Amino acid sequence: MSNYYFLMCLLPAMPAELGEKIALQYGEIAGAVKRNIHPEDIDVTHAHLQSVDVFNWEQMDQGRDLFIEGGLLSQEDMASNRDLPDFIRAFREEKERGIHRAYIYDRLWELYYSHAHAVAERSGCRFLIDYLAWEIDLRSSLAAMRVRERGGNVDDHAILTAFRPRDFSNLITQLKSQKNPLLAERYLDEERIRQIYRFEGSSSFSIDTLLAYVSRSAIYARWERIGEHFDIETYLLHGGSM
Repeated sequence: MSNYYFLMCLLPAMPAELGEKIALQYGEIAGAVKRNIHPEDIDVTHAHLQSVDVFNWEQMDQGRDLFIEGGLLSQEDMASNRDLPDFIRAFREEKERGIHRAYIYDRLWELYYSHAHAVAERSGCRFLIDYLAWEIDLRSSLAAMRVRERGGNVDDHAILTAFRPRDFSNLITQLKSQKNPLLAERYLDEERIRQIYRFEGSSSFSIDTLLAYVSRSAIYARWERIGEHFDIETYLLHGGSM
């Protein structure tokens, strides 16, 4: 297992609270990781960072002017369809034929999650295997909650249902008790951070710990942007997917 002692010592500590300024922007953190990753960990690291590309593609494809730095693709790459990963190409092809989903970008995330989880398993990256499975189950549970509240077919929003279902009933109850949508989203991201710490393992300088750090930094970066000129509607709808 690769050791990232030097890199982890260079990266700044996360703020004490969500919303506080982070010492480096997420794009800078992702750039430092990409420049210093060991060859045997490139695939799993890129698979993790490609969640940013999926988020950015989802926004661009809907005509939204929102781009987050830190993925593998630039805005120019996306605009010119250059160097697109297979899962985005597959989504484009399916979209042209017609995607029969209530929200077609659920299919984009499904394709990405399937790719990233397969890479994590091939690489033996315990953090990404466990955290992706948790995030996929959480996303499906949240979609089910919203569908039940608004009406519709829960199955239309399910993503990769082959994973072991988890009991999110307590978390859902806590979310429903939050009257302010932003406070509900904050509670959700605080739970994400707790799970990231849980899944990163005990080795302080492994690829698991490094990718866990990247995951935390994405969450803290989102909350820092909330205090700036940021589209709250877009954040509430899609911020948790990254």
